[in-house]
Amino acid sequence: MKTTKAAFEPFTYSGQRYEATVPDTLDLAERAELALNGIGGTIDAEMRYNMFFHVYYAFKTPYLSHHNADITCAPKHAEVIHLLRTICGSDRYMEIEVGQRADLISRIQDGLYWRVYDPDFPWSNSYSGSDRAIKEDSASPGGATMLRTLLRWRDWDGRTTVWDDIIHALVKGMRRIAIERDDYAYYPNGNVCEPFCYPRSGWPHTEEPASEAEGGEGAVTCYQSLPIYGLIRWYAVSGDRDALDLATRLARFSMKPKFWGGLVDPHDELKGASSHAGPPLPDPVCFAGHEQGHWYSHFHARDLTLRALLEYAMVVGDDRILEFVRRAYEFTRSLSIPRIGWVNCFPARLNKCEGCALGDMVDLGIRLSDAGVGDYWDDVDAVVRNHLVEQQLTRADLLEQVAAASPVRKPEERSPHPRRESEENVIARSLGIFAGLSLPASIPKPWVMQCCTANGSRGLYCAWEGIVRQDGDFARINLLLNRAASSLDIDSYLPYEGKVVIHNKHMRRVAVRIPSWVRRNEIRVDIGGAPRSGVWVGNYLLLAGDQSPFS
Repeated sequence: MKTTKAAFEPFTYSGQRYEATVPDTLDLAERAELALNGIGGTIDAEMRYNMFFHVYYAFKTPYLSHHNADITCAPKHAEVIHLLRTICGSDRYMEIEVGQRADLISRIQDGLYWRVYDPDFPWSNSYSGSDRAIKEDSASPGGATMLRTLLRWRDWDGRTTVWDDIIHALVKGMRRIAIERDDYAYYPNGNVCEPFCYPRSGWPHTEEPASEAEGGEGAVTCYQSLPIYGLIRWYAVSGDRDALDLATRLARFSMKPKFWGGLVDPHDELKGASSHAGPPLPDPVCFAGHEQGHWYSHFHARDLTLRALLEYAMVVGDDRILEFVRRAYEFTRSLSIPRIGWVNCFPARLNKCEGCALGDMVDLGIRLSDAGVGDYWDDVDAVVRNHLVEQQLTRADLLEQVAAASPVRKPEERSPHPRRESEENVIARSLGIFAGLSLPASIPKPWVMQCCTANGSRGLYCAWEGIVRQDGDFARINLLLNRAASSLDIDSYLPYEGKVVIHNKHMRRVAVRIPSWVRRNEIRVDIGGAPRSGVWVGNYLLLAGDQSPFS
């Protein structure tokens, strides 16, 4: 893809630095800097800036391994590197960021984001990550995650001429390979490399997926709806009617009743589905699960669908889809443990929480709250304070203990391709990434899928951004977590003390959301050392008039 050299320049991250004494409690900026360490440290600059998708700690010598998903998830990592810098201001691994950006853009040809076959790296073209490759280039539907990342770069960089031609080309590519039927559109499962990838030679068939269980992840709607998010955001900033039309058609297809509800044909053997799918959970006969977003199989894939549908509904004002997403979110809570922020991702089979889902639930809860269809900040707080930060691997000493107690890797467990794996300084360079699976009270046999790192890091950003929002001289505090912002700083002593100090910089009004577990009659407010009362507006306590610190 031809583009201006400006696309490959380091971004400028503005802001101010100053020293302050803060409580020794959860600080998302610190977590973001640690996540940046792990992401930058596991990107292989000698392999076209692909990440090592898998990290294995439960061996005497931990190791990193490349996988087919390296290329799939690279745009996600490129996006979150930018988001993490926004939080913490670190310029570490800047050369990695620029190199990866240039490589990602170079993969865009003919309006698609390509995985190019290379016989020296056969795992790159095999969905299972094995050494048996499909000897053909392939592209995911239009490079949906690449489109989202390009839009993020465009928003931050501000130079639309640098990015618009690339984005427009991807949108045209998405439209070109979509199969349109009546008033909807879809992408068929070509069984080339990854599920629903488009081979260089063209679709081998154009059959419409019949159930959610098809494809390697048991997640048909995920592959259909991923493009919606980027398409509708592009329409919102550009007015591109083709992008809107394709997003609308994909949304109609993704909401077909055959993909939703916990009950499927008991004689359906889930052909083509991976172990992620498992047997379906039956809906009671009195439920209309397909109307309420009930799901089975793989929650992370389902959440990607819900986030795309939610973004679409917020842009076009579709109340029916907003309701559908809200009910699906609440159904997901009913399968999980909301008070500790644990999400059951495979309730029909594994009963484990995938790291991806934690970032997903934070993002979805915040955006549903932003859409005005509910107040889910307590849910967000529970996920962030508990499982999101606990699934981030932050202690080298514990990982070293795991390795010391683990077996030596057998010769047959090693790849015959020397460039596929690395045992070099694994724990230090990967510290800060997110574990793959957890139980409610433990992470058994820690290992990593880097999709979890990307989505977990995105969850850190969504929570950090949502802590405080500013509009003119009015600030709204949604989460009682430590935060430095241009409007005010928050010092949170929770959970060790029931105290939060707000250092107001120039806001005339501050609304503080009080968590549901706080007894309102026990709240005490003072401004500048003097007791004050506020006005309740829903779950927010409104404080106004002074520019002194609030506490």
